[in-house]
Amino acid sequence: MEKINEEFNIPYYIFEELMEYVELTAKGYSKTAKWQNIKALLRLAVVNNRISKEQAEFLEKEFCRE
Repeated sequence: MEKINEEFNIPYYIFEELMEYVELTAKGYSKTAKWQNIKALLRLAVVNNRISKEQAEFLEKEFCRE
């Protein structure tokens, strides 16, 4: 099984959204719409070759709290 490089550069606009999402969910707020926005940004980053599909899936698994 191939290991995905977990040390990669995340575009800053995705990083900001992830941090805001994590902060809000840590405070107990359910932000499903925010997570849907992050998923859309991840898909756009894949299409624009900013990150790979595997890296986007890794971020989804790592940070999704839904």
